[in-house]
Amino acid sequence: MSQTETPENETYDSDGQRGPSTSRRNFLQLAAGAAAGTVITQYSTEISAAFEQVTNGELDVVWLQGQACTGCTISVLQGQYPSLEEVLSEFRLDVTFHPTIMPEAGEPAIEAMSDEPDVLIVEGSIPMDIPEAATVGTTADGESKPMVDWVMELAPESEYVIAVGNCASFGGWPAAENKRNLHDLGANITGARGLQFEKREERGVLGPDFTSGADLPVINLAGCPVHPDYVLLTIATVLNGHVPELDEYNRPKPFYEPLVHDNCPLRGYFDRGEFAEKPGDEGCLIKTGCAGPYTYCDDQSRLWNDGTSVCLNVGAPCIGCMEPGFWDRFAPLDEEIERQSFFGPVTAEQAGWAGLAAAGVGIGAHAVRKATGYGSFGEDGEQPTSTTDTQESADERTSDEATKEE
Repeated sequence: MSQTETPENETYDSDGQRGPSTSRRNFLQLAAGAAAGTVITQYSTEISAAFEQVTNGELDVVWLQGQACTGCTISVLQGQYPSLEEVLSEFRLDVTFHPTIMPEAGEPAIEAMSDEPDVLIVEGSIPMDIPEAATVGTTADGESKPMVDWVMELAPESEYVIAVGNCASFGGWPAAENKRNLHDLGANITGARGLQFEKREERGVLGPDFTSGADLPVINLAGCPVHPDYVLLTIATVLNGHVPELDEYNRPKPFYEPLVHDNCPLRGYFDRGEFAEKPGDEGCLIKTGCAGPYTYCDDQSRLWNDGTSVCLNVGAPCIGCMEPGFWDRFAPLDEEIERQSFFGPVTAEQAGWAGLAAAGVGIGAHAVRKATGYGSFGEDGEQPTSTTDTQESADERTSDEATKEE
């Protein structure tokens, strides 16, 4: 039996350990319950088998780049997978089109691109108002061919479509609001959008009803940049014929369910109401702009740079780069994020005080964190409560604080 073939009697025990074969195992399911790095290490043979379908010419992968800084490509190239190094190196070279790493250039590069790819990967946002802001190759008339045309042609022909990074998923930084109305160019300068979303709205390039050949929406791997594990494990999953479970923003749930705030190494400071005034100071970083209470991803446990560190471990606040609406949603990035919670506007100090008070009466600080609304906001950053209820709650809190001072 070849390495890529799958027996009918494959089995797995309760711990997800190998039965006769795991060559078609859903690696994202394994990732949800395993320590960082162990999925890739323990299942490197099976992941290699998935990627060898590309390197052997059995499957075609096209990687397009729109409005992007190439940071997601660099992140993936720098992923540390020693046991997979050879097969991944071959995979990177055998992608039928990638404008950064493929050896061909010019017309030979365009000719090498599959027009019916099994996997279409898009990095970077797609400019809709100024299509010439991102082009690849030329049309039959000799004009520059906009990226939006490539996407509209290739996506319907692809078995899977994967948006790599926040820009391709939600528009990212190119979709930042044109606050000064520069040149009368509208909401954002180029009309940048993600493939299926524009920020938190389903009004991306392909529209909300788009599905690929596998009857899936665009799989969004958010991040600025994306974590290399997310790309590796997602591609291995779909190449092995599995359907990843997606959240409301089409992100694979195992990667994007954990709340950064819940797993933060500085969480103890928050529960004690101790806040840093600037990055590098001791204490919780919420007052310095940390978006951890509103950001969902597992990089607090997965870590970066071959499992060595993450932003909060080195004194840098979370900037919310995994979330739709980044970065307008959390800008300015160095100022405290205030949102309407169940009890009205709650600052970091108030939330910390509430946690201490609750702990004193046995409710528990974490329960009050939930009660004050972190990480549970609606589309506009507000809890779905009436203005009257919110104001009454705020008035009651003010009255209670006045009584306490007396």
